[in-house]
Amino acid sequence: MNKRLNYVGIGLALAIGLAPLPAYAGGDWEYEMARRLFETGDYAQAALRLQEAVDKGHSAARLPLAAMYREGTGVKQDPEKAIQLFTISAREGYPSAQFTLGAMYRAGEGAQVDYKLAKKWFLAAARQGDEGSQNNLGTMYEAGRGVRSSQVTALMWYEIAVANGSERGQINYKRLKRKLSDDEVRQAQKRAHNCLQSRYRECGES
Repeated sequence: MNKRLNYVGIGLALAIGLAPLPAYAGGDWEYEMARRLFETGDYAQAALRLQEAVDKGHSAARLPLAAMYREGTGVKQDPEKAIQLFTISAREGYPSAQFTLGAMYRAGEGAQVDYKLAKKWFLAAARQGDEGSQNNLGTMYEAGRGVRSSQVTALMWYEIAVANGSERGQINYKRLKRKLSDDEVRQAQKRAHNCLQSRYRECGES
């Protein structure tokens, strides 16, 4: 499973830019300086340059800055600030931000536990093909957290996650499949096929 922001490391987030990226209003120089400063271990200055880039309209800079506030790297740890920044990026359509918001709301990190918001952001990322979010939706449907419990829907999301390369989804799929009837497995497989074929427009219960 691909890791996200805090899992991958902020430096890599800076290096790869996390496509797709909208056109920038500015801040390219500050963003590049932040990347170089991070590589040298000057995290505080990197955070300052990222903030300058964000202030100039460089939306991609907001992602590593949010991760730094989440982790307390180069700045005072502030999960609430991280949620604010991730929310802006999530609304702009960044699946990494959507995934992270889902994880934070599910864990009560920077905000009260809110399974409905967790599901909202996991679903947004899942519809962009994010396998981690697809797996997490499976766990939510399996446990009935923020959604009506549905083992068939859970297995569907696990299968979709597997199709996108999720190792965790593979483990969960095999585990849950053993508990379900052949008919339930067929239902889940059919729904997963339809969901993938429709590019996540026809995924049934969501």
